[in-house]
Parts: sequence; C-alpha cells; structure tokens
Amino acid sequence: MKFGVVICPHCKKVKGVDLFRKTTKCPRCGKVLRLENLKIFYKTDSRGKLQQAIGLVNAELDGKLKEFKEILQNRRQ
Repeated sequence: MKFGVVICPHCKKVKGVDLFRKTTKCPRCGKVLRLENLKIFYKTDSRGKLQQAIGLVNAELDGKLKEFKEILQNRRQ
C-alpha cells in the first residue's frame, strides 16, 4: 500500500500520507508526526480512494457519516 489516512494527535486534522515516508507535517498545527507512532485508518494504492477515505474519516469525526455515504452513493449512480 502506498497511501494512508492518519489523524494528527495534536489538532485532530485528518490527513493523507505517503506510507513510504517516515514522517509527515500536519498542515494545520505544523507538528512533525512520525508515522510509526500513528494509527493508519485506511491504506490504498489509489489517490481517488485515498480522497474518499479522508472524506469518510472527516465525516465520521463530524458526526455526518450517513450524509457523506449518501453523497458518495449518489455520485456513483
């Protein structure tokens, strides 16, 4: 797997990362995060699926998972 979804433990920003790297920088708070210390919520080789996974995690954190899934389903039709 090439990409993953993580959440910054400092500011809770959801972020897509390249799993071949050891660190990533949070775009919101600027902290340097070591990937080995973070939970990877989703792994994929596809950038498109990575974007959807980031959206799903954001929606779940915001309590809007049902609405997000409906939007995704409508886009596929």
